[in-house]
Amino acid sequence: MNPLEKLYTEQGHNGGIVFDPRTKATLLVLLDIAVFLGRSLPYEAAVFLVCVLIVAVGGMANTALRYCAVFSLLVAVQQLIGPMVGQSAVLSLVQFLAVAVRKVLPCLLVAYWAVGTTGVSEFAAALWGSGVPKSAIITTSVAFRCFPTISEEWRAIRSAMKMRGIGTSLSSWLFHPIQTIAHIYVPLFASVISISDELAAAALCRGMDDPAPHTCLAQIGLRSQDWLALSIVTAGTAAAAAFAIAGKGL
Repeated sequence: MNPLEKLYTEQGHNGGIVFDPRTKATLLVLLDIAVFLGRSLPYEAAVFLVCVLIVAVGGMANTALRYCAVFSLLVAVQQLIGPMVGQSAVLSLVQFLAVAVRKVLPCLLVAYWAVGTTGVSEFAAALWGSGVPKSAIITTSVAFRCFPTISEEWRAIRSAMKMRGIGTSLSSWLFHPIQTIAHIYVPLFASVISISDELAAAALCRGMDDPAPHTCLAQIGLRSQDWLALSIVTAGTAAAAAFAIAGKGL
């Protein structure tokens, strides 16, 4: 790998191990399945720790630590109010929410890491290398580039409307719904349509519909770290599935 390729590939990974985008997508699917193969707290904690380890070595250690704190808080809430659940409907609702959020927390962590450490060009190159249809690649690339632009448009519209005394809070929806829709959401949707058209045209100008082989500065390919992570997670998920099929709950 030459210095330019190395700089581009490691951009946004904060010095962590670089994984192929296809590896990230596969890990996300496997870990999503693994989360729901067991119901005990030790099993959930084990799956969550695997997710934390992957995210930490993948360059987002601080994010992994924050999610660890949230997971610990949710476990503490469940343990504290568990004996009192039958005494109050509110406590039952709080415990339900704590368990539900804790269940999906590993999936959210891995998804956040996969999106945050994968550039659009890198993702598109991985799709080209996987033989995905051209139409799907162009659509996905435009969608990925559209979300940040929509966020910028949303902030700009909110800032402009605040100067006119029009807010986006719940009270604005309740007391001034027509005004909120007309001055905030209609301009936003109009901007989204315009942005999508412009990004699609830009993608075509860059030659994404060209049938010739495409190039990318990022090095795309399964390396030793990809095979190691896939092997461990696949084996763990297969073992958990075998226990679940055999009726031996984890």
